[in-house]
Amino acid sequence: MRADNISVIDSKPCRHYHSPVTNLRDLTTSQLHRIIAIKEQIEALQGQIESIVAGGGGGGIPIPSAEEAPVPAKRKLSAAHRRKLVKALAKARKIRWAKIKGAAATDSKPAKKKDRRRSPAGNSGRETEVRETGRGLVEHLDEIGRQRGHAQLIQYLMNLRIHYTEDGRGRGGGHGSRAKIREPFHPDTMPDWLKLSREQFPDLGEAIYSFADRHRDRVLRRHERNASVNGLSNFIDVMVATSKVLFVYLRRGVLTQPQVTARLREYLNIFTGSIPQYRDEETTGYLARIYSNGNGNPGQLQKTFEEHNVSGHLRALLLVAQVVRGSADGSDASKAGSQLPMLVDQITAFEKRLGLGGATAAQIGRALEGYEMLTKQELALWTQLKIGSPLIEGSPDQKGTSSSSGAAGVPTAAAPGAGEPSAPAAPGAAAVGAPEASPLRSTN
Repeated sequence: MRADNISVIDSKPCRHYHSPVTNLRDLTTSQLHRIIAIKEQIEALQGQIESIVAGGGGGGIPIPSAEEAPVPAKRKLSAAHRRKLVKALAKARKIRWAKIKGAAATDSKPAKKKDRRRSPAGNSGRETEVRETGRGLVEHLDEIGRQRGHAQLIQYLMNLRIHYTEDGRGRGGGHGSRAKIREPFHPDTMPDWLKLSREQFPDLGEAIYSFADRHRDRVLRRHERNASVNGLSNFIDVMVATSKVLFVYLRRGVLTQPQVTARLREYLNIFTGSIPQYRDEETTGYLARIYSNGNGNPGQLQKTFEEHNVSGHLRALLLVAQVVRGSADGSDASKAGSQLPMLVDQITAFEKRLGLGGATAAQIGRALEGYEMLTKQELALWTQLKIGSPLIEGSPDQKGTSSSSGAAGVPTAAAPGAGEPSAPAAPGAAAVGAPEASPLRSTN
């Protein structure tokens, strides 16, 4: 074999050399030492070659070859072991998610309950009060309009439901509670958010009319049908709340006088009603039906009416209707005494038929305070309009000589030019004198 065929990576290149000298006896001592030195050099170089081939670089540090340190082969999982591992991982994941969901549900329960009761304006306390009694409704509407705009306010009005109840609780006007006037409150002062929504007045007005009519049918007429004295507080609450919304938004220019007047008169007719002259005729009106169902206990019924300040609320609502009728925007009360004379006659006869008597100025003032829609100055002015009225002072013998000189005054016949046709003298007086006579006829 020739020397040029030797590989540089051959681990034993000495085997390719065939020394021609085979007899060591022929070599001198110096030659033997030289051969030994060369042999050692060859072995040293061979070690370096092996290090380079094995990847150790020129550091001279011997590195084990692949044959000396074999890499163990990867173990493959069997199908059975793989199934067990998958099941264990799934079970652990399920337990972990159950713990996470349980903790999240515990943390979110109080917030969820609170959010369910929260109003669009973010005031859950006032929202509860509005839905139970209607009190503070106008202020609540202003807050919604200021925070969320007219579109959300209209939506709120379309969905609002004041609760119907017969549990005997509510503002009622009695029970020793006195309503507090929210000062300063000016019903004719337009909020800033409303000033920016003048083009939306028609839609807002329709939403208010819808709200008023819905509660007239769902609450007031339902009380009229059931005729339970236990619902008297709720009836007064809803009547006051809806009347206040109508009056305030008339003052703000959103509603119109004819629409508001018609609804206030309708509330008065539902509140009072008529007791028919003949037994085959139907009794109408909430108070009239309660009176007809009194079962021979007028004393207890009279006490209940006094506790709820029925006379004061009846005359207060009549006064609001007169003020609205006498002023296009409800801001001028000076002409109230000459308005709606026939309705005044009807209510006067109805009060006498039920034995309610004349409401005092204090009773009417207390009822007006419950509306929370007048300033102290306006409340004092409206109350003074009744001082000196024969009905307010409770002097029946003066009724025949009175004229429409005071607000909510009770003339026996309307003065000409009072805004309505003159009331016939016979129907009202005859109704009071007959035991089964009807004090209220639909003559307005």
